[in-house]
Amino acid sequence: MPGNDFDTLRNAVHQPIAALTAVEVDTVWRAEELMRLLRADLGERPSGLLPLIAQRQNAPSLLDAAREVSRKWKDEEGVLFIIDQDENDETAPDFWRTMNLYREHWGALNCHVIFFLLPANYRFLSQIADHLADWMPLKLHILGDDEPVLRQDMNANTPSVFVSGDISPRVARQMLTALEEELGKELLHGRLDHTMLVKRYYLPMFEAAYAIKDLNRARSLREKIDKRDVPKAEIAKWLLLNGLLDYELHESSSAESALMRLFTLAQERKDETLLAIACHNLGMIAQQRRDFNAAETWYRKSLAIEERLENGYGAAQTYHQLGNIAVERRDFNTAEAWYWKSLEVREKLGDDFGTAQTYHQLGRIAEEQRDFGAAETLYRKSLEIKERLGDDNSAGITYHQLGNLAMKQRDLDAAEAWYRKSLMIEERLGDDCVVAQIYHQLGMISQGRKDIDAAEAWYRKSLEIKERQGNEYGTSSTYHQLGRIAQERHDFDTAKAWFNKSLKIEERLGNDYGKAINYEGFAFLHWAQAHYVTAGEYFIRAIILYRKSNTHYDSQRLAEIYSNLVNEAGDKDRTTLLLKWKNANLGDLPQVKE
Repeated sequence: MPGNDFDTLRNAVHQPIAALTAVEVDTVWRAEELMRLLRADLGERPSGLLPLIAQRQNAPSLLDAAREVSRKWKDEEGVLFIIDQDENDETAPDFWRTMNLYREHWGALNCHVIFFLLPANYRFLSQIADHLADWMPLKLHILGDDEPVLRQDMNANTPSVFVSGDISPRVARQMLTALEEELGKELLHGRLDHTMLVKRYYLPMFEAAYAIKDLNRARSLREKIDKRDVPKAEIAKWLLLNGLLDYELHESSSAESALMRLFTLAQERKDETLLAIACHNLGMIAQQRRDFNAAETWYRKSLAIEERLENGYGAAQTYHQLGNIAVERRDFNTAEAWYWKSLEVREKLGDDFGTAQTYHQLGRIAEEQRDFGAAETLYRKSLEIKERLGDDNSAGITYHQLGNLAMKQRDLDAAEAWYRKSLMIEERLGDDCVVAQIYHQLGMISQGRKDIDAAEAWYRKSLEIKERQGNEYGTSSTYHQLGRIAQERHDFDTAKAWFNKSLKIEERLGNDYGKAINYEGFAFLHWAQAHYVTAGEYFIRAIILYRKSNTHYDSQRLAEIYSNLVNEAGDKDRTTLLLKWKNANLGDLPQVKE
């Protein structure tokens, strides 16, 4: 009887033991749901998760990863879940032959290893790795007929906390497809009241839609859920999902309200794990508002709890976010240190999603330091993982960054191809924030091709979204580019107005790098009108702020441009410009003609 198999598995996990177990499942989603239920029973006992990809070369690395994950666990205490990712190729039989040879090594591990296998790999285990199968005293089958058992368990009054990234995109899509099919049948027969529809369908579908960053779908599903129908055990998940969705939609006030309620709930329950999650996500809200001091405070509160609880996944995520804060402050050495710390933990835990994120950010560091070769290598390492995992949203972000990289190397055609690849994904998923960024970048490509009208059209499409979302940081960048468009049309008054709009935002945000960009814009604006001394004053202000922002390439670039300004100016202005440079204590001025 299917339900008995789940009870048998649960009982086996409840007792600490070193053993091997195989469980046949019909979808990856079901395997991950089972793992969640079992983890809830483990309490403080350690557990780990590894993906199984049945391809010839992966058998040795899977065993090595299992040894590494379980290395520090007390004997028989831990449970290692290994989940089939449904990515077999023609070498799958060779994978299982090698696994068969390693049977004694698997049997020697000091923990309970549970293999969740889809039917194809379960057959390979039985037929090709028969000796390994003999080492498994427990072989179970939990397939589609077990759905009522799992649903009953999932609706029990057990705290269930959603953690961003807990559902993989591939599994989330499977989950949405399966639940939509079941929901259609339920609505046709009218057997469930709305409260049960919320429990069984709308809440998990909402979670899955958010996991694949299908924001329009997630928002639509949220509208079907009345808070009064949310089970008490799911309130934490509900608050967190609302906060995360509103964060993605740039509705920061609503996001903060939901997450502060989650914070209060965690304090009332004395639930430190939930408290760490609330603190971490409140840090993300503060970061989105560019209040980096507040963000760092929240992240460090979260980190203190995660490290005390020895929560490697959570700590690695917060290390990563502290790296992001350092990037925003343009402290790239500190950022890189945080990212490497995060990457070390994520790779050790087999956290592919987190690893891909951190490779992406290390690529950004290399790009900022103008090591374009290293940046591309890191972006492609990130992209390979994201594409393999079916994480379209994250892949779209890396496509976008590869477009930025191509732009910096003046390869406009390659940049446009990357941006359009990203745009196709982000428009489908309804991620307007990223869509607005891509429109902006497509405007820069048109501007680089001297198609001013097309550039302005892209910038205005971008601006419409950014202003609607209240995205000040984004609007500032687009105001500045519209100023450049006006300057190229020799409409200097309009250009000045756009630059001033951008500068006021950057001053309010305290963003030295953004201020420097606008001072540079004013400098070129005055140079175009032969106001050499005023142009020089703005160049000097920009150079000082670029240096303060650790943007040495831009400060050196403007120093060379200042030399060109001096060389073009008349004798009187030339003397004044040289004196201003000297008084600014900026060092030797390159390439000034005698």
